Amino acid sequence: HQQGFLPIFTEDGYGFDSKRLVEACLMAGCQGIEYTLRRHDSHLMIPWIRENFPELKLLVGSTLEGRSIVERARFNHPQLLTLDELTSIGVDGFVSMVGFRLETIKQYSSKHILVAPTSTMLETFCAVEAGAHFVKMAGPTLDLVRRCRVDAAFSFCPIMVTGGMNLERIPEAVEAGAVLIGSGFDVILKGASREISVQDAAEAIKRYLHTTCQARDQKWPMLAQTRNSDFSSWSSALPHHHPFSNSNT
Repeated sequence: HQQGFLPIFTEDGYGFDSKRLVEACLMAGCQGIEYTLRRHDSHLMIPWIRENFPELKLLVGSTLEGRSIVERARFNHPQLLTLDELTSIGVDGFVSMVGFRLETIKQYSSKHILVAPTSTMLETFCAVEAGAHFVKMAGPTLDLVRRCRVDAAFSFCPIMVTGGMNLERIPEAVEAGAVLIGSGFDVILKGASREISVQDAAEAIKRYLHTTCQARDQKWPMLAQTRNSDFSSWSSALPHHHPFSNSNT
């Protein structure tokens, strides 16, 4: 949450080495990442990350609900894992593109970070009420973000924006009301060679971290003042509702 920007591991189209990208994230100072099940090595990399970097907050994206759905989808996408399998690996949270049932949010949100996609204001409030820690909105248009920040919505919902979030668009998304930004490496390292060094990849990630942090500080000065404070001070400065009970989340 304090990190502000979340690097997302998707199928990037460049063939970047997954382990080198993880190393770059750590070098850049990231405390959390999202590794999606769209990446063909996810069934190998997620356990590897958990084993080698137990302190790194590991969210898994593109999750699907229901063992039967996952088992059928594995015919063409063998890297898929169920929520229960991911839980047994020890991941810290789940991010979905297709959505979570409210009972799923209630089941997992007490021990995992849940990021639920929403497309209406009602879905957004229902997801947060059920226990979602963030609601995820698409970045190409920011209309829903702005609608959830009107006076009548009371700035209640914690919003993450993904999709096309490059350095130029991040300030606009934050100004609209996003407190968390996510981008894939197809955006972060756009045009880079697949042989990019860990150092150069880390510098690119740092630019995204800095741009997001700078935009949030300008939008919500209290976050800047409490960034290095204790959890109570930080959480009280958040511009939205939050379900976090301790600094480990």
